[in-house]
Amino acid sequence: FPSGEEIFPPANDPAMLLQGVTLSSPIEALQPVNTAITLTFSDIIDPDTGSLVAIRLGGRGSPIETLPEYNLVERKLILRPKANLVSEAEYQIDVGTSIKSLAGVAIDRPTRVTFRTGRDVLPNPPMEVPLTLADMIGTKGQLKAFCAASGCHAVQAVGEVAARNLDLSTESPALRSYLVNTTAVGSPESLRLVQPGQPERSYLLRKLLATGSFARIMGEPMPAEGNPPLGTDAMLAVQRWIRQGAN
Repeated sequence: FPSGEEIFPPANDPAMLLQGVTLSSPIEALQPVNTAITLTFSDIIDPDTGSLVAIRLGGRGSPIETLPEYNLVERKLILRPKANLVSEAEYQIDVGTSIKSLAGVAIDRPTRVTFRTGRDVLPNPPMEVPLTLADMIGTKGQLKAFCAASGCHAVQAVGEVAARNLDLSTESPALRSYLVNTTAVGSPESLRLVQPGQPERSYLLRKLLATGSFARIMGEPMPAEGNPPLGTDAMLAVQRWIRQGAN
């Protein structure tokens, strides 16, 4: 629930670290022309700053346009060039200190990574198994198991009202409509509870992540204090469900 607490932590928080840069092939090898670039950070990256990572041909010219994928759960940013790269050419990745965490803390130092492409083209990855809202709150769903309790997000007695009117005990079209159309009360950025296709801009995921990281929310993380947090696999499932369109 919203409170008077500050939405940003103290300014003396340690800097965010860039823990690794990986490509589709070992970084010292020739990369396929449709390589994917994964940056791993020590904290949750602010999606408003992720677009500032620059990939350039030979270190010169305009940045290559990419399709970013934010994996907030595992603190990763995955960049896929919109078009195949030039074969047998040198590219440069620049990660500057303008990249920040959700806590507003920049990475500790700029980093530059150089790689070369070959001629290979990677095949398309297999399709992900589609997830639905019923998978999230069905009998095996982690959200129902951890969140749909009396006094939380469930109505289990006559006259009872679910917290924030968000009843996760039963899957229905009305519940999906509520999730994707409601602006979260207390969201500092006026985020929707669920922004289909964009888990990085979905307040529901931020509230779940806040049990282990600063996620720029107001009030308490979810599940509430005294309840076990969702495991990584469960949060990855929620993230994937949102990215697939929150159907």
